[in-house]
Amino acid sequence: MITLDLPGLLADGDETVRTTLASGRTIRRGQGHFLRITAPLELHRTTLQQAVALATESASSAERKAHRVYATRITAAT
Repeated sequence: MITLDLPGLLADGDETVRTTLASGRTIRRGQGHFLRITAPLELHRTTLQQAVALATESASSAERKAHRVYATRITAAT
């Protein structure tokens, strides 16, 4: 089990992700928020794959940054 912080933009984007991660603890900092999730690494990777639309050119800069930050956290955890 690995504890990672999932940016709120990723957690709020998909109903399946929100349901799966309902046990996460919401933490607020400034304007943004994130969920602190303790789960197997595979769940974190699946969550990132489900949010791949946020990494496209049509996404806002904040959404792209949230995706990039979470991907970096997953990579650092491996």
